[in-house]
Amino acid sequence: MPPGFGFLIPEIEKRFILGTLFSSNMFPNRAPEGHIVFETLVGGRRHPERLELADEELISQCLRDCEDLLDLPNQPVYTKVLRPAGGIPQLEKDYPRLLSWKNTLVQNHPGLFICGFGWEGIGLNDMIKKAAYIAEDVGHGNRQGKKEEGLKKVYF
Repeated sequence: MPPGFGFLIPEIEKRFILGTLFSSNMFPNRAPEGHIVFETLVGGRRHPERLELADEELISQCLRDCEDLLDLPNQPVYTKVLRPAGGIPQLEKDYPRLLSWKNTLVQNHPGLFICGFGWEGIGLNDMIKKAAYIAEDVGHGNRQGKKEEGLKKVYF
C-alpha cells in the first residue's frame, strides 16, 4: 500500500468507488503484523443508489477498483460493509449564495480575512492553500485579499 492517508477519485475517472482511506497507515497497530486495513467509500451525492446494492456486490465492485488502482497482491482476509447515514462532508446547495455573502463582507471591510474549513472546498488542502494566500496578503499589507478562485466544478 502506498504511503499517505488515501485518495479520492474525481467523477471523470468513472470508477465505482469515491476513494479509499489507508487506515493502517493513519493508525498504527490497527492491523495484525503483515496485514493492512483500508476503508473504501461508495455512494455519496454522486451515486446514492449504489448503497442499495447487496453487500457481496458492493465488496466485489470495490475490490475491482482497489485491485486495479493499488495492485493488491492478495484477496482480503476480512471484509465488512458499513452503511453510515453521513459521509464525506459536502457543500450545501445554498453554498454559492453563502460564498457570495462572505466575499461581499470581506470586500466591504478592508483588513478582514476569512479562512477555514468549507469556504473554498471540503478538503484540508483547500483550506491550507487559502490560508497561505491570506498569510501572503497580510504579510504584504494587502488589505483586500486575493480574488476568490470561485467554485470548483466538482461541487455543482
